[in-house]
Amino acid sequence: MIKVIQNIKSASKARELLEEQKFYDCIELCNTQIESSPNDYYSFYYRGQCKTHLKLYDEAIEDFEKALVNADKNVFQKLMLEEKQKIEVLIANIYRRQRKTDKALERLEKLINDHPQFSGGYAEKAGILSDQGHFQLALDYINMSIKHSPKDKKLIVFRAELIKFITS
Repeated sequence: MIKVIQNIKSASKARELLEEQKFYDCIELCNTQIESSPNDYYSFYYRGQCKTHLKLYDEAIEDFEKALVNADKNVFQKLMLEEKQKIEVLIANIYRRQRKTDKALERLEKLINDHPQFSGGYAEKAGILSDQGHFQLALDYINMSIKHSPKDKKLIVFRAELIKFITS
């Protein structure tokens, strides 16, 4: 029980450091936590987030992959399902930044097929399609995303921008 409380406190502190953009401090905290709890999901997750911000993309993907493995070991599987879906989008987004769109689209397609109710996969795929100039197809995917998250303002704004671009 003490270890669980310590892990929660560490994850909370890591999130705080990430939000304050103290990336190296957060990485150091996560490294320490990983040494004592190598199966801790949040330490790999937050370290991956920091490495993404620092543009250490391959290292970030490694951390996110380890977080996915640790999520499967977690007793709170319903919570971890949502976390794993978010990580898949984060990994796809890194591939997008690296211009490895085939890898990004492959991951997103699997995510969409496995979890059709999760709007994040559709939204990220719409962004990639928009990057590639496939605006109508991007609009189709953003509409699918909005179907699952109808109150998400970012999605609604993105849809409006796509419509404006297509019709002008």
